[in-house]
Amino acid sequence: MVKGSPNLNRLAVLKAIRTHGPVSRSDLPKMTGLSAGAVSQITAEFLSRRFISETKEKTTRSGRPRVFLKISGEGPIVVGARMTSRDTLTTTFVDLSGNIRCEAEVPFTHRDTLEALALSVAEAIGRSVDDSGYPNSQIEHVGVALPALVDSSRGVVHFMAMFPQEPVAFADILAERLDIPVTIENGTTSLARAEHWFGRAQNRNTFTLVNVGLAIDSAMYSDGLLRTGAHGLAPEIGHGKTNHAVDAEPCYCGAHGCGTAYASQYAIVRRAGLLDGFDLDPDAIVKCVRQFNELQEKAAAGDEAIRVLFEAAGDHLGRLVANHINLADPGFILITVPDDTYTALVETAFSKAIKDNAMPVLLALTEIRFSAQLENWHSLATAALALENF
Repeated sequence: MVKGSPNLNRLAVLKAIRTHGPVSRSDLPKMTGLSAGAVSQITAEFLSRRFISETKEKTTRSGRPRVFLKISGEGPIVVGARMTSRDTLTTTFVDLSGNIRCEAEVPFTHRDTLEALALSVAEAIGRSVDDSGYPNSQIEHVGVALPALVDSSRGVVHFMAMFPQEPVAFADILAERLDIPVTIENGTTSLARAEHWFGRAQNRNTFTLVNVGLAIDSAMYSDGLLRTGAHGLAPEIGHGKTNHAVDAEPCYCGAHGCGTAYASQYAIVRRAGLLDGFDLDPDAIVKCVRQFNELQEKAAAGDEAIRVLFEAAGDHLGRLVANHINLADPGFILITVPDDTYTALVETAFSKAIKDNAMPVLLALTEIRFSAQLENWHSLATAALALENF
């Protein structure tokens, strides 16, 4: 979208109402830089779609009471779906304020191809919609978070581990079966969207989120919009190379020396000698997370051999972030981590790597914050997706 376009104007007004609401129409021109006429036209459109609602000022003063606007919790419903570590799909029905209306875990069957997987996911979401009692006409959007390399704008999955590497129009398959607009996204992109609309990155039009999980994933906002490349793909910070030696650690992507091969949960478990390779079988994922938690407890208790692995993780994570600061000048970097214990174990090595590798001028202008993920981030991301795609 181009600055000043109707879509960006709508987005500016909606974000101002979300951030400052309840807010009066007369305050919106100053907040958005738009004319009063443009604000009036846009808010009328939002009211007609029930994206926002009006409340009158409670006052005893004379004169006409002011009218305030806020995001509506009584308007459309949006549905978020994400694959869990088990053979189930979590579906969450959310209003545009981010409030969960209902939630369910629906069984579905993993398939051998992405096309078959899409049909299985569509069937599971369809059953969940039927059980929810909400008619299709009330559901504004479906957002599906996938552990995959995704072109969100075109709805195409380009890569998903353990499946043939070929582009599949995943969102179209779902939308055709559900008869509801569908957007697919990488899970970290969804997390960044939730942070931007409801979390620590509100009022941050440009920022980067780095998520430390089984892998190291990332998402970027620029000028208030998610940034993607020429093919609609989110940046893959975790696959920046932090070790160029011939014996660099292998990564699940097939390359060697990626930062995610040192700083992720999977990497630490693997480097501790508890994994031979990267297995995305649901039971293997559960086992890997459990092993990571056990290693983290040992390191926190003083096990020196395990602490070394976490210090290496901090060093490689710091190099990744320093390179990103030098290349992108993000201004604000939010690093979401499993918990505060991970932060405590890596922060010394991370800080040294940042200082050693980031340009001092850019580093001084960059805020870096470690934090646990937002509670119910997937629900908030679903609401934010509908708001941002209005």
